[in-house]
Amino acid sequence: MDRYFAEELPEAYSEKFVIDANDKKQGMRFQVAAIIIAAVLINVFYFTYARPRLGEIAAGFTLPKCMCFVAAHYLYVVLHELTHGLVYMLRTKKKLTFGFRPPSAYCGVPDVYTYRSTSMLSLFAPLTVYSILFILLFFIIEEPFSKAMVLLLFALHLSGCVGDLYSIGLFLFRFKDPSTLRRDFGPKQVYYTKN
Repeated sequence: MDRYFAEELPEAYSEKFVIDANDKKQGMRFQVAAIIIAAVLINVFYFTYARPRLGEIAAGFTLPKCMCFVAAHYLYVVLHELTHGLVYMLRTKKKLTFGFRPPSAYCGVPDVYTYRSTSMLSLFAPLTVYSILFILLFFIIEEPFSKAMVLLLFALHLSGCVGDLYSIGLFLFRFKDPSTLRRDFGPKQVYYTKN
């Protein structure tokens, strides 16, 4: 048996929990949580950074910069999912699935069952990489409008990680056993433990 994943569900394992973003109730909960996270962060950024510099930020506003922000956000979403996929690819060498089902994008590795360590690494990778990137960009960029857009991207990043954060919480508080398996279909994840 591989330490990172299993080709088939081992005997004595059974399904314990399902996350399904396509389920209307679960999907709605994730969307509400994402909106709350974004709203809180945007307010914090507004009152700590933007409000004292509104004139400077407004002076830097241009249509090309706004278009760059939109492009950067879509690029970030793609890179976020590719980062999940990179971890899965390095750990499993199996076929990945990528997709977009509004309002979320996804990456999965549906043909295998990943152990807790692989799943956790895949979940933490984009959260960590892009949090660090946006924080560094905030301190590197000097122009106020661009700096404010980086803060907005950071807020969208963290709110977009709501599903990842929920899964991390499950692993930290409910599925602590290293032998826990997860099958990641993309918008749906199924957790398995030994009976």
